[in-house]
Amino acid sequence: MGAILEVRDIHLSFKGVKALSGVSFSVEEGSFFAVIGPNGAGKTSLLNVLSGVYPPSRGEVFFLGRPLQGLPPQARARMGLGRTFQGLELFRGMSVLDNVKLGAELALGAYPTLLPRAPMEWRLRAWAEEVLDYLHLSPYRHVPAGMLPYGLQKRVEVARALAGRPKLLLLDEPMAGLSLEEKQDLARFLLDAREEWGVTLLWVEHDLRAVLELSDQVLVLSYGEVLYLGDPQGVQKSAQVAEAYLGGGT
Repeated sequence: MGAILEVRDIHLSFKGVKALSGVSFSVEEGSFFAVIGPNGAGKTSLLNVLSGVYPPSRGEVFFLGRPLQGLPPQARARMGLGRTFQGLELFRGMSVLDNVKLGAELALGAYPTLLPRAPMEWRLRAWAEEVLDYLHLSPYRHVPAGMLPYGLQKRVEVARALAGRPKLLLLDEPMAGLSLEEKQDLARFLLDAREEWGVTLLWVEHDLRAVLELSDQVLVLSYGEVLYLGDPQGVQKSAQVAEAYLGGGT
């Protein structure tokens, strides 16, 4: 299929402290790409560069073959680059449906053929309802998002991101704080979205078992540098990764 994302020699510093140093990789369209590493490795900084929150001090990022330099997060989202955050970024007082409708507004701009003759509000509602049903959130559509259990709030955030019809979805620790059953449910939803909606997935995740089971490619960062890039099986065999990420040993 080819690369949907290309990252070339990215550097990022904060007041002389290097957060990223010479990071390069590519993500194949339709793949499930993981970024792992110890705390402070630069994982979230990398997502912030990709989504346009931080401009890199050096290097280039290409999405769908187009350079992203200078584009703000909103413009990248309209291109099809979606994101969820490590901390919940929901509008807690708004209903689940209204939260997801905010994401749906992006989809209707990028895909004007979705229900083209219907009134805008009806189109937003119809698409948001479809996404809610897809993620088994329909029973909670009118509940304020902040009143839901944490695991369901995480799912609402994923639903809002998917409602924007992203071509590439960046996920920052989507399984953090979830029970085993909730992790399994989320994994199923993400895999289904990849297969049925053609979403390429790039996730930062601390659950190494989930990473090894679900991911096609793994990037390991340590102190802002690439320690490993390759298939999941190689992660367990790398002495460098064991030392930096797993605490030593093989």
